[in-house]
Amino acid sequence: MNSPYQITTSYGKLNVPLKDVGQIIFGLEKDESIASDINKNIQILANTSDEKIIQSASESISKYGLKAVYYLENFMDKNPSANAENIQNLLSSILSENNIGEYSFTDAVLLNNGDRMSGNIDFKVVEFSNPFLSTNIPVSKIKSMDVSYFDNANGAYSFLLKASKYIMANQNGGWLNTGVKVKKGQTIEISARGEIVLASLDNKKYTPDGNVVGAEPVSNESVDGTYFNYGTLIFKIGNNGKNLRAGSNTRYIADADGIIYLTIYETVYSDKNTGAYQVKLSVK
Repeated sequence: MNSPYQITTSYGKLNVPLKDVGQIIFGLEKDESIASDINKNIQILANTSDEKIIQSASESISKYGLKAVYYLENFMDKNPSANAENIQNLLSSILSENNIGEYSFTDAVLLNNGDRMSGNIDFKVVEFSNPFLSTNIPVSKIKSMDVSYFDNANGAYSFLLKASKYIMANQNGGWLNTGVKVKKGQTIEISARGEIVLASLDNKKYTPDGNVVGAEPVSNESVDGTYFNYGTLIFKIGNNGKNLRAGSNTRYIADADGIIYLTIYETVYSDKNTGAYQVKLSVK
């Protein structure tokens, strides 16, 4: 996936450079090969009150997992006056079992500049490899994928740090593991741009330096590494490393070996936060 990939939109086909992508959200699959069998069982399910038949038809549909969602939705859309209680119950059960709260049947690409494109991407598997393992993962098994990019020209990695997730107070993945390793004595260079809105702070808009947009800049120095202005981009070396200010631009001589982590400083987490910082990171 180092080369541009293609997304088919309602306006035509677009070639999207990977370096411009921050996240890919995969839509639920529409598998036409199961249409005949699944539609037959949906018709049975919609026209019976017999518990044994309901159970049998539900099991026949459920075996397709999330692939069944499109056909269940399609039936209810085309038959609004039908008694769809059995269909709705089964749909809710499938979504709950797969921990799906919101979904779409098209893919979405979120660009680093905040733009969003919807359509169908041109690849069906994602290759995962490391020195010990190589495997292909179907995109039907992936809900979303954050994208980082390494620019060979300047040796910099690019990351999209979304305020809806990467907040220090978020106990469920609030720190971004960049996967970039540094050794003691090497130089870390970080630059960032963009704006975020912190719902936990009256929906004020912030920059990577921890300044409120439209307000006078304030000092952002931490004596003990435990406090920074809200909205500040911070980093650490290693999972248990000390918190360090990155802001919009920083250069730091590593005092330890480890992987570099990034987050946004805020002591309260809200998934209603919006916006993102576009971060570039290099180690020399």
